[in-house]
Amino acid sequence: MTVVSMETVLPWLMSMSAAVGLAILRVGMVFVVGYVAVRFVRLGLQQLERVMIVTSTPADQQSGTAQKRAATLTGILKTIAMTAIWAIVIIESLHFVGLDVAPILAGAGILGLAVGFGAQNLVRDLISGFFIILEDQIRLGDVAVINGTGGLVEIITFRTISLRDFSGVVHIFPNGG
Repeated sequence: MTVVSMETVLPWLMSMSAAVGLAILRVGMVFVVGYVAVRFVRLGLQQLERVMIVTSTPADQQSGTAQKRAATLTGILKTIAMTAIWAIVIIESLHFVGLDVAPILAGAGILGLAVGFGAQNLVRDLISGFFIILEDQIRLGDVAVINGTGGLVEIITFRTISLRDFSGVVHIFPNGG
């Protein structure tokens, strides 16, 4: 049986506490950088929203359509940016703690690929809807013909457009096809 003396434990304890303190400091710095990045993104998106509203037509500004479109687009960009920033912060924090992040990144890539293949139609609809709203191709209250069906545009989302035809029937069309 070996006896552990204070002379052998103390140096080990000091080196471990220094390593833990350094890791906590690094993780704290990563979170501070992430927080600053989030603040810059929010400010940038607020400026983008103001620019989009100011550069829109006076009729859109009066009706509030420009503000709704700008808020929708900046909301999506904000969600994407925040997800990316905090994912990077978490991955870097795990790396500084000493975990190997390569398997996590590989698994996330494979999962993303599987979801991408499985949700091709959904992704196509969302991207098409994003550009329909961004380019202001169609608005609420417009009379439009989609796939041979004409009617009044009642709802526009990133996935679908809802038309009410002249007989009162509601038709819902995916944006991507």
